[in-house]
Amino acid sequence: MPEPRYPKKGFQSPQSQGSAGGRNWRFPLPKEVGDQAQAVIGKGQVCINAGLWLDHFTEWEERYGELKRAEASDKRRKIPKTFNVQGLNELLSAYKNRWYKTLDSYETQGYRVQKFPLCAASRVVVGLGTESVLETSIRLHRIYGFPIIPGSALKGLARAYAELVEGRNEEDSLFADVFGKSPPEAQAGEVIFFDAIPANPDTLKLELDVMNPHYAPYYQGTQPPADYHSPVPIFFLTIGPNSEFLFAVASQNADLATKAKEWLKKALEEMGVGAKTMAGYGLWTECRSRSANP
Repeated sequence: MPEPRYPKKGFQSPQSQGSAGGRNWRFPLPKEVGDQAQAVIGKGQVCINAGLWLDHFTEWEERYGELKRAEASDKRRKIPKTFNVQGLNELLSAYKNRWYKTLDSYETQGYRVQKFPLCAASRVVVGLGTESVLETSIRLHRIYGFPIIPGSALKGLARAYAELVEGRNEEDSLFADVFGKSPPEAQAGEVIFFDAIPANPDTLKLELDVMNPHYAPYYQGTQPPADYHSPVPIFFLTIGPNSEFLFAVASQNADLATKAKEWLKKALEEMGVGAKTMAGYGLWTECRSRSANP
């Protein structure tokens, strides 16, 4: 059998990582990181950084010389689903404080900031199709591992609402001032859409969901749909309902900031953000209890 094709220079080889509970754990990571992964998993612990576990703590399959194709449900079940744990809640609170400080700095520079909290009315998944070692993914903060919603996604959602619901386009001066114009009459938008962040670790949670295609050969174009095809469950992570997030927009023009907030809020409540919105995912609503001061 050929030698496994794991990275060599600067990485820890499978043979040097030992075993945990009689089973060899192999991570194609730098030695220091591999040691940490080995220490955590070898003791039966759970890595509290969901992003680190999801993206990096994947075993190396020596037999095939590639990342192990473990059951996706097993890997995702080990990810912490709550963020109200020691360490994570402090990080989340500190990050939220920096987010507020950033908005304050914009206000001192003459920007009008509009911020507001909303709670997930249904499950939300942003970044489902992002490149991943698994079949599906979710957008998590690259350092801290808690879910976020990129400002670019929120800007695109607000623009879609203005176009589809209100019938606006780039010929409309208000629309163009908020979102900008495409070439050849290129124009930058005058509104900044910030990343949406979790407002409260008590309400923030991840939930495991599943898609269950019944006719995979039909979707692949190889066979007609039939009852004898086997379902193929695909597991994915979502932001759970009632998770509270903070949203914000800013502009040096107060009217534009107000309008952008209006479009964004209505889009979140009526259209939804992220994947599977046609199935009812991604919707937001007013929070019953305001734990965050906008």
